[in-house]
Amino acid sequence: MTEQGRGASLIKRGLLLTVFLAPALLQAGDPPIAVGEREAQPFQRYLEDYERCQARREFKPVRGEYETREEYRRRVERLRAGCDGRERLEPARFKAPVFLSYDADAQRFSFELPQARTYRIRYDALVWDDFPKLLVKLPRDKWHVDDPTPRASVYKECRLRRVSFDPAYFSRVEPYRADSWRGCMTYYQRGDDFGWHREEGVFSIEDVTFHAYIPVDKARRLKRRERDLYYLVSGSLRVPERRFDAEHVELRDVRTGEVLITLEP
Repeated sequence: MTEQGRGASLIKRGLLLTVFLAPALLQAGDPPIAVGEREAQPFQRYLEDYERCQARREFKPVRGEYETREEYRRRVERLRAGCDGRERLEPARFKAPVFLSYDADAQRFSFELPQARTYRIRYDALVWDDFPKLLVKLPRDKWHVDDPTPRASVYKECRLRRVSFDPAYFSRVEPYRADSWRGCMTYYQRGDDFGWHREEGVFSIEDVTFHAYIPVDKARRLKRRERDLYYLVSGSLRVPERRFDAEHVELRDVRTGEVLITLEP
């Protein structure tokens, strides 16, 4: 092979390697998920397992020449069985690292619950849907309001349902909204006669953030343990919907086993 041919071959192999590696690189940052006693694995493997099962379910083999009708029926049933058990997987869990962000003047950490790119983590069970049904006027001083039309999208902080924390570290935990189009969201429509009416059935969570208040000296000590701090999230995995429904979150030191903050329904 000529030098030019070898060069072209290497380039081709390099391009192929990039194509095969690209999905893995994109998924590398997502928390792998464990189900039951099985080891944690990337979400993509659960999805592929489900899609293979769906392909078997839709496949209709040719009946064999020496196969009775009843034998053929049982063979087809075996091929199509078992996909329902791959749609919703529980108990499911994952862990994600905690990255500490501290405001020394306010003496508080800012925490944001983890998200993923190849699947969506839903925290609906852990926050209140407390948007009122009717408003005389939109509270622009407290919420972010985007209303170029009579239908206004509004964002506010997600209020946590049940929070417990270790008083040896924190004095209180409270929600906050990290930016304008973040937090919890719904729509309001201007009424024909009076005020703003909430659009029924609309509630979405862009992210869940909260403050945890802690003195500077304790915050410094906790910072030194940052690499051992993880969110431990448990719930159920909805594979076809590409969704993880979180039902319990712990902020834990995995080296010592200490649970610093717990979020529950």
